[in-house]
Amino acid sequence: MTSPPLVGSAIPAEWTFWADQSQLPPGLPFGPRDALGPVQVTGFTCSWLLSGYGAAEAVIPIEQAGLTRAELLRFWGWRLWAFYDGRPVWAGCPVGLDDDGGTAVGMAFSELPGYLAKRQQASRVNYPEPGTEQTIIARDLAAFVSQVGVRVVTDPGPGRLRTRFYDYLEGGSLAALLVNLCEVIEGPEFRAEYTMEAGRPVCTLKIAYPRAGGATGLGIVVPAGAASFRNTWSAAQQRTRTFAVGETPEGAPADARAPVEIVDRPQEGLPRLDEVDDWPGTVLPSTLRERALAAATTYAGPALALESRMPVAAPALGTYGVGDDVAVNLVSPFMPAGLSAVGRLARIDADAAAGTAAWTVTIVDPPPKPAATLTARLDRLDATTTGMFRTHLEATTAEET
Repeated sequence: MTSPPLVGSAIPAEWTFWADQSQLPPGLPFGPRDALGPVQVTGFTCSWLLSGYGAAEAVIPIEQAGLTRAELLRFWGWRLWAFYDGRPVWAGCPVGLDDDGGTAVGMAFSELPGYLAKRQQASRVNYPEPGTEQTIIARDLAAFVSQVGVRVVTDPGPGRLRTRFYDYLEGGSLAALLVNLCEVIEGPEFRAEYTMEAGRPVCTLKIAYPRAGGATGLGIVVPAGAASFRNTWSAAQQRTRTFAVGETPEGAPADARAPVEIVDRPQEGLPRLDEVDDWPGTVLPSTLRERALAAATTYAGPALALESRMPVAAPALGTYGVGDDVAVNLVSPFMPAGLSAVGRLARIDADAAAGTAAWTVTIVDPPPKPAATLTARLDRLDATTTGMFRTHLEATTAEET
């Protein structure tokens, strides 16, 4: 399934775009949807995240055969598929539109698994001792992606038992709960994968342990290669003592205090460095301990964000994904001795017009969270206050997938 080359577009002909409905006819969990047809796109950037949710922006001419004005405004009602060299590489639903009075509109998209941000934990669910295999818990959290045509596959590997309790309306969304489960030491990973089946593109959410990606022979060599790069080190969350703060369980006395887990990792030559992580909705000490240990390990040193801009065709986009190994061989004036390590692709940002794919590589596992920007801090404050407000709510009848 391919669309014709874009006339008058700065995007190379290897990129093509297609749209279809996000909802299936009743009784068909997966399969062909009502196709809206080829879509004319004159600008396109997108991202993929390991154990996260990608996004995209597209410039779409108003007068084009693929979508009517009414369809453009039907947010979450249709899916945009991006193909590179005939291979589906990204798909998402529209979440915003920017009209400046010109002949085209700018549109924002959420990658299909990001639909979980629009679903809440609508019942109380308990995974008690001795625990449940973690990819099963993750699959339960992710089940609603079927509403936008994404199927879920799991690969538990050697398996890992977890105890979890999810309260009614906990965590802000199912998207946040799934990410939190993946951020602990030896936690699962997830990523979106794209294939063609029976002439139609298919999006699959793969949940796996110990990893969702694999070894593909990818590498960053600087300065011998053509890639540009940027190293960013940050000590914003570096710590030698980690405080993980949970929430009082349902039915606790009014004067009960929230549980706190402390992990000490002193380092020679450093003063004590404290960092507090708030986990609204976390009531189990075992879960809080897991999160404290993960943060203490991830931020034992300064966080490194290695970004490298690669040609989108070498290696070809779609032949690799987030979670795959990347061999790093880097020499710069700041690091004349070089940096040689095997990292993981944590994020990919593609620019169709520029013909590039920016790789973000992390050396530690689990990878550090994004830097605490003002927006991130406000989101965290909002999640904390929301969690406090929703404490001890009565759960309604559980929803069905």
